[in-house]
Amino acid sequence: MAGEKMLMGLDIGSSRTRCVIGSVSRDGQLMVDSICEHPSEGVRAGSIVNIEQTLKTIQTVINEAELQAGAEMNEVIIGIGGENIIGIASTGVVGINSKDQEIKREDIFRSLEVARAFELPQDREILHTLVQDFQIDGQMGIKDPIDMLGHRLESRVLIVTAASSMCQNERKCIQRSGLIVQRLVLQSLADSEVVLSSEEKEMGTILINIGSGITNMIAYSNGAPVYTGGVNLGGEAVTNDIAYILNKTRAAAEQIKCESGHSYVPSVSSEEMILIPQVGGLPAIKMPKKELSKVIEPRMAEIFSRLQSDLEKAQIQGSFGGGVVLVGGGALLSGVTELASEIFRLPARLGFPEAIGGLDRSYISPQYTTVLGLLKSEARKVRETGTSTKSRKERVHRKEGGAASKLRGFFRTLF
Repeated sequence: MAGEKMLMGLDIGSSRTRCVIGSVSRDGQLMVDSICEHPSEGVRAGSIVNIEQTLKTIQTVINEAELQAGAEMNEVIIGIGGENIIGIASTGVVGINSKDQEIKREDIFRSLEVARAFELPQDREILHTLVQDFQIDGQMGIKDPIDMLGHRLESRVLIVTAASSMCQNERKCIQRSGLIVQRLVLQSLADSEVVLSSEEKEMGTILINIGSGITNMIAYSNGAPVYTGGVNLGGEAVTNDIAYILNKTRAAAEQIKCESGHSYVPSVSSEEMILIPQVGGLPAIKMPKKELSKVIEPRMAEIFSRLQSDLEKAQIQGSFGGGVVLVGGGALLSGVTELASEIFRLPARLGFPEAIGGLDRSYISPQYTTVLGLLKSEARKVRETGTSTKSRKERVHRKEGGAASKLRGFFRTLF
């Protein structure tokens, strides 16, 4: 449509592939035009294992989304996650060369380049350079150093890297479907875009997305991401455990998990019974719900324990006053918040994506946070670029101010 920027986000999950198309108006308003999902094929533990099957799924969900939106798209934003994601803390230090010792945007860029100047293995690539804060002549905790005075500028960043092979496979699938990969975005970063407020990030919050094949985590402190990681385990592992223990098909085990599953044994009554369906028209049998919980809890505890162990090994400084926020389809399993709270020793709650114009209420659910976050994160970039451009046109005689405005928008994107 005239005056609108069309955007498309694609979340290729282990169980479901979701696509969303939205538009950003001239005044910066984001509207969701369509959102579609289909069962995934050719994806295991968040990685593409069969390009042909994945390509078929991608084409199906994109074509349906385009049809609903009444628009044909050329570019797409892709989410990526799993235990192959590694966040590397780095620091870039530069001297301020200008006569008046005023920090300019060029100084910021130089410090970021220094922070990125380390030897990266050939099988990895950089996804994001996430600025945490700056330090000027020993003064710490500075968020925006533009126009400040000093002799020495130090930038602290979290550099997010991913396995090159995984990124290349996703790009290849998209290219073969006739589209261009506009950007690869860390899934947990997209989650935080629509779930966490700036106050929660400032307080310190751990956001965990429990998917089918992978579980992603990102930790915020003082308003900036300080850790990102994940494990290649999710709700599918719980389903497989139930199928093995109860000798059921995966479809039957998934149904039992969703309808009767509980992941925290202490909160399940010993007297509570559930019905387990049988094959071949045989009558359902009764089973104590606590016994089913004893199958589910160990796997969910393993997922949280591994994440908590990785966070401790990273020796992250700072408290997490915002607690733990859980999203993803696996977060809908009963008892998950209680178990997460016990393992992390923090309050835990479910996270829901914020309402976006044109979005049906049925999609305001933890399982749609990633795909909606991909759309919103790109929409924010569009708005900030448009705002800085407009400001520069209105104040042509203040070129430096226009550049600073654009750079501040750039840093807001990184924080």
